[in-house]
Amino acid sequence: MITQSLRPDGSRRVVGYRQIEDGRTGTTTRIYGDGRRVVWGRDFEQRSIGNGVDFVTRQDGRREATLPDGRPVYRDRFTTFKDLSGEPRRMIERTRYTRWWKGRPVYETRPVVRYYDAGFFYGAPVAYYRPRPLPPAYIAIYVVPFPVPLPAVAFGMVDEWVAFASTPRAYTDPAVLMGDMQIWSGFEEGRAYSAPWSGTSLYGSPQAASVRSAMVQMQQQAASQTEGSPFNPQQPGSLDLGSPFGYEGAPSPGAAVSVSEEVRLRVREQVRSTVALLQAGTPLTLGGVLAAPDAAAYLFQTAQPLVVSELSGGGECFLNTGDLIGFYSLPDEASGFAMMTVVASGPGSCSPRSVVPVSLSDLQEMLNGFAERAEDNLQRVLSCTASGSC
Repeated sequence: MITQSLRPDGSRRVVGYRQIEDGRTGTTTRIYGDGRRVVWGRDFEQRSIGNGVDFVTRQDGRREATLPDGRPVYRDRFTTFKDLSGEPRRMIERTRYTRWWKGRPVYETRPVVRYYDAGFFYGAPVAYYRPRPLPPAYIAIYVVPFPVPLPAVAFGMVDEWVAFASTPRAYTDPAVLMGDMQIWSGFEEGRAYSAPWSGTSLYGSPQAASVRSAMVQMQQQAASQTEGSPFNPQQPGSLDLGSPFGYEGAPSPGAAVSVSEEVRLRVREQVRSTVALLQAGTPLTLGGVLAAPDAAAYLFQTAQPLVVSELSGGGECFLNTGDLIGFYSLPDEASGFAMMTVVASGPGSCSPRSVVPVSLSDLQEMLNGFAERAEDNLQRVLSCTASGSC
């Protein structure tokens, strides 16, 4: 199947994929020309990108991610315990075994365990991250100016991931560092998922190669049909019939993501409010976001890859980890989805200004991921300042 659509900037996007129906297992599999793969089952959706990391979302709220060799990145399970009143309470327990550092998975010395309340929002199944109250040391690292400026390079090659209007060479204000770090660490992780670090890039799979071959044939046919035609001003070979989602070949890191000062300041303020919630051990919830007077301006940071429909131009595209989206229109109680506008996105993602529907379950997972990322980044800064390695 090959489809063509228009990006918000007017350029053409061609998406090619092979679809396989399996009546025995009840699954539908799509293999795209750049190697990405999506599997829809009776009660789950599985997405694979770049280096073959598999992300699974189940209808009951559980999620998991697995490396190409089968080792878990993180995994959910249901657990039950008694609350303060002695009543049994069912929660999702997520164990994270791996973190990403300089584009590669690094196993945690001690797996990180987090807990989530399972529930519903506007009828959609959601899981709310239930944080433990932050220790005083975490709060101090956020509110007290650094006695010695922290160089940005202590946290990686920031300029390779994000292009701000101006990036400090060193930070003295923790709030500024944590806001910038929230943005760049998301795109850093997203690029790690797309990089073929494992040597098992999906781009080279026979199925993906077959799709690309069909797209080349389509381009040749289009060129022969339009050549010399007075009824079609399109010049031969000018159709954007490269690999899906804008890739001309194997997915590559590409240029740094441009982030405006307005977006930068907005994320900084959201980190500030999220740290206050973490300090109190309070979840960051979609209901809380929508109840705020500035709900329409809220920015969501994609937590894990998603395949979505691009309503602004037709066709499909991916939202990848780190991509920032905002409300195109606020969600209603009936559909279970919200219409979102892409604000900033990395290579291979939906184009900025694209309008895409995102499920409320995935929006809440983005809020969980935002809170967890803020928590993890506080830990990174605390560790490097305590050891003097910044």
